Amino acid sequence: MDEISTDQCGEGAMAVIEVEQLLQPISPDAPSGEDLEYDTEFETLETDLQGKAEQQYGDTIIPAEEPDWRDIQKRALKLLARSKDLRLSVYLIRALFNTHGFVGLDEGLALLKGLLETYWESVYPQLDPEDDNDPTMRANILASLCDWETILIKLREVPLVNSPLVGQFSLRDIDIATGVQPPPANSDDPPPDSATIDAAFLDCAAEDLQQTAHAVTNAIENVNAIDAYFTDQVGATNAPDLNPLVQALKEAQQVLSERLSRRGVDDVSSGESVTDETVDTQEGQSVVAVRVGEINSRSDVIRMLDKICDFYAKHEPSSPVPMLLQRAKRLAAMTFLDILRDLAPDGLPQAELIRGPEEGAKPSEQSSGDSW
Repeated sequence: MDEISTDQCGEGAMAVIEVEQLLQPISPDAPSGEDLEYDTEFETLETDLQGKAEQQYGDTIIPAEEPDWRDIQKRALKLLARSKDLRLSVYLIRALFNTHGFVGLDEGLALLKGLLETYWESVYPQLDPEDDNDPTMRANILASLCDWETILIKLREVPLVNSPLVGQFSLRDIDIATGVQPPPANSDDPPPDSATIDAAFLDCAAEDLQQTAHAVTNAIENVNAIDAYFTDQVGATNAPDLNPLVQALKEAQQVLSERLSRRGVDDVSSGESVTDETVDTQEGQSVVAVRVGEINSRSDVIRMLDKICDFYAKHEPSSPVPMLLQRAKRLAAMTFLDILRDLAPDGLPQAELIRGPEEGAKPSEQSSGDSW
């Protein structure tokens, strides 16, 4: 079980940072402020982000120490008031993730997204026209969001649930309980079991689970938006691969979604709780509650196909995939016999023969029907 403060588990709805305020221009003449790369405070912050390595004096071993994340958060925010810098925003993301869990991660990513979209021309590190506006430095900063040691491992260790009675548990704890990975060899604590983790998810306030799930969903959207915007600016070949972070977040999203379903609540966009079975409309009718983000109808399929085609149009305009998807989109709205007529017209008579006459149809009408 992770020993991490409970303010990481979705408690409370107050914002951790003021994203909109941080996105305001620093000054009319210099909206992104000054370059702090060689500033003493900036350099000290980067040094302190390393923490303290394990040390050994004779037979005495002094364990490694994590950075003081609350101090890192405070200092990064102070420097961001002087400079809009992608490096500072990533340092802040790491601090927020360690101090406020998925809620902090979401807000930090929202800030990074806003810096890119609002201050692309002036945000630090700036592009150098004499170097053909080479985006490598910026790309490497974004790529650090997928660093295994600083982000992806932490994502598996940050609590998904906090129960006042049972404790707090993470993706790593779930993996240990289900046998996906062995328990730590150097731990004296008994490994978590599935029954204990189940009890924690049942005991935790449903509102806290919903807030964490909402933060995870927003974080995924923010990473995808960062990826899309950066790719639009520099091209796919110069953009970093942020998919490892997206996939890790989706794993957390799936766990939270399943646990909320067991509690009879859903993580819906309005933030309201609904049952998994039905909700009552004002007219007294019952409709099945749908999960936001999933494909629930044929129209959802068509919308998704449109999005995929838009992606190819922007990033791979020479690809033949959109042509095939447009045909699939057209077929999605057809009946079975219409699809057969489009794909294999020679097989239509055999299909109508197998189907047989429609009930109540006259002999002259038996071969004119189009739907099953």
